[in-house]
Amino acid sequence: MQGTLKTALADIGRDELSPSYLIHGDEEYLVEDAVNRIIEGILSPDERGLNLFYIEGEDEDIETICNSILTPPLIPGRKVVFVRNTRLFHSRKSLPDVIREITSNIEKEPRRAVAAFISLMEMAGWSLDDLKNGQWKKISDDDWRRATGNTAKEDGEKWLPKVISLCEGLDITEGKGSKDTEKLEDVLKEGIPDCNCLVMTAGTVDKRKRLFKIMEEKGVVLSFPASSHESSQKDLFRDKIGETLAARGKKLAPDAFLLLGEKTGFKLRDSLKELEKLIVHVGDRETIDAKDVDSVVEKTAEDSVFDLTAAIVGKDAGKAFQILRQLFDQGVSHILILSMIAREIRLMLQGKLILDSSEIPAFRSGMDYGAFQAGIYPSVKKMADTYGRKNKWLATQHPYVIYKTMKNADKFSREELIVYIHRLADLDLVLKSSGTDPQLALKHLLAGMCRK
Repeated sequence: MQGTLKTALADIGRDELSPSYLIHGDEEYLVEDAVNRIIEGILSPDERGLNLFYIEGEDEDIETICNSILTPPLIPGRKVVFVRNTRLFHSRKSLPDVIREITSNIEKEPRRAVAAFISLMEMAGWSLDDLKNGQWKKISDDDWRRATGNTAKEDGEKWLPKVISLCEGLDITEGKGSKDTEKLEDVLKEGIPDCNCLVMTAGTVDKRKRLFKIMEEKGVVLSFPASSHESSQKDLFRDKIGETLAARGKKLAPDAFLLLGEKTGFKLRDSLKELEKLIVHVGDRETIDAKDVDSVVEKTAEDSVFDLTAAIVGKDAGKAFQILRQLFDQGVSHILILSMIAREIRLMLQGKLILDSSEIPAFRSGMDYGAFQAGIYPSVKKMADTYGRKNKWLATQHPYVIYKTMKNADKFSREELIVYIHRLADLDLVLKSSGTDPQLALKHLLAGMCRK
């Protein structure tokens, strides 16, 4: 059945254990928190040493899972078989989600990215030998589209070499036959020993698969999708940050809260990880301020691109060149740098269109964030709700991102931003089709954008 974490934990507390729990969704922190609390509810710390059987998604195979959930526990009591980042619920219908799972986790959770990539290889009929040592470049554009659900091969160039390298580092050559789930389906339908329990986590699931329907019928399914409603994301972010601070007797200054969100893209998992560092950093001091955040939270590539955007807005070519060099020194590819600059310019153009519309009150570039939230943001949010755009539209972003982007957009004309988009598209084509020096080409682009 579809359930909630609260009811699942209450049932476990009453000794009413479900034979299986599937916990899935894009809110990684909530998925991880749920699985930890469920396992802690089922097994005592002493039992976890011998009665918790753990399988990573890239290592899973049906035979091992079935044998594990049918075998009695090593010591009397309950036994949990935990399969993390399973790929058993992937299908060709969910290919776009599988690819998104790969690309969004390469840096922050490599094993999850690898598990999803193995699933992609299985569905495409590839082995790692077909792809490594640059062999993937020989795949035709048509074969690539057929294998990846009609995505462009040039998009794959941004992430494929990285995930192949991860597979080689983990000594993975191919999947272990996770596609045929019939045996596991039969085991779950017939029932597993009362003392045993199967717990699985997944980022991407195809709810039409028979295995999903059986787990929904026989067990408990908990879903934690990414909050599509911006206010829900904001509330979740604030609540979880607040809970962590309260538990540790700390406070976060308002400007520090905004800076932390800006540096982590308001991503809950990353923010909580950085918050733990900040709590250690301030020691006995109660309040974490913006200086603490600036000194402790490392710049990500995305954060550096925000600085690059600021340099462009300020027409500071020297600063822009310095940040570009830092990005190259970090090993960030020129394609990724170009795509991130393009994203910021597109958002600024959208910000300019919002500023020029008659649907929001007058915006002043010197307006502070509090005034923006109270006077402008409700109208921008209403535009997002009315037009129903997806996450790539500026109006659906975090309000602080909208505020900063609109302040930047106010310094350009619509025509200037359109010219920049054309220049970026032209440079993208040049870099992908010629031997032009990427760093030199990007410096030339930035010099033009920073010309006063």
